[in-house]
Amino acid sequence: MRFCRLLILLGAVLIAATVFAPRAHAADAAQVAAIKKTLQASVNTGNVDGMLAARGQFDALSVAEPKNPLLHYWVAVCDWRVSPFFMSDSKKAKGKQWVADGIARSDRAFELDPKFAEALALRCGLQGLSIQLDPSKAMQLGIQMGADMDHALDMAPKNPRVRLLDGINTLYKPGFVGGGAGNALKAFDKAQALFAAEVVTDAAVPDWGKDDVYVWAGRAAVKAGDYKGARGYYQKALVANPDNGWVKRSLLPEVEKQLGAKANS
Repeated sequence: MRFCRLLILLGAVLIAATVFAPRAHAADAAQVAAIKKTLQASVNTGNVDGMLAARGQFDALSVAEPKNPLLHYWVAVCDWRVSPFFMSDSKKAKGKQWVADGIARSDRAFELDPKFAEALALRCGLQGLSIQLDPSKAMQLGIQMGADMDHALDMAPKNPRVRLLDGINTLYKPGFVGGGAGNALKAFDKAQALFAAEVVTDAAVPDWGKDDVYVWAGRAAVKAGDYKGARGYYQKALVANPDNGWVKRSLLPEVEKQLGAKANS
């Protein structure tokens, strides 16, 4: 009789623990997809507050689920997106903060999943931004970044975002170590083909970059003095994402202005 009562009491305790214990708040695809949408809308309009709001939401999910590498990765993506808005001298301190956090989050994602090539490539991209903020870091980081990006490419040669991030870093590297516009354009061309072939069925996984690759190819073309080519890339960026405000309001008008000046000279 006592044993039966003990079993009943134990059962009641377990039920109470199930009902009243805090839930894990595990992120589902719908949650992540909704935050991704907020992030992309903010990127389209250059809305820093919106990007940081998305970052805060991803961060909250990562706190609730600290061993989920994808959530740390998405926080790092937000850091990568927002950092370029803090490059001016008056804002550099904040820019360095976001870059450092993004590097730490990419590290964590890759630590949790050593096959997560995008996390490693994203860390390289953030380290590239850290060099822009502090050029004295170039010697310290350059060799390791090159090795890490090669490793990411070896792990995921068909991943378009790895190729994109490699192209961006290549654009800013000195020519004597394989950098420059020409080599960057080769990387962007490969990334474009990979984006065209990519099929993403899980709303929670990375799928960004389809317009970014044309944006950065256009910037490389401008650096090479090919304004007509840049215009073509920017037009393709708007086909991929008609809401890309950076292209519509800044990059494409500037190229049209340059082409107009050439025609009238």
